[in-house]
Amino acid sequence: MVCKTNSPLPLDVEAGKTYGWCTCGFSQTMPLCDRAHRELSDKKSFKFVAEETTRLYLCGCSETKTPPYCDGGYCKQEVTDGN
Repeated sequence: MVCKTNSPLPLDVEAGKTYGWCTCGFSQTMPLCDRAHRELSDKKSFKFVAEETTRLYLCGCSETKTPPYCDGGYCKQEVTDGN
């Protein structure tokens, strides 16, 4: 289980597939939304479509100004694989 963190989180994505990035920080499946916001927050997930099949590193703190990617404002530079 990974929850809100101050490090970018990896996500393997598939080209053309839509993903929902967590913006509330309550998701138990960070960096993806698990709909926890419905009970705990007014925030909604940020939907995006993967442009290519690759590994992305998404913001783990949900405070980025460039969603869903980390802008470095709150995150540490190291990458967390959720272990």
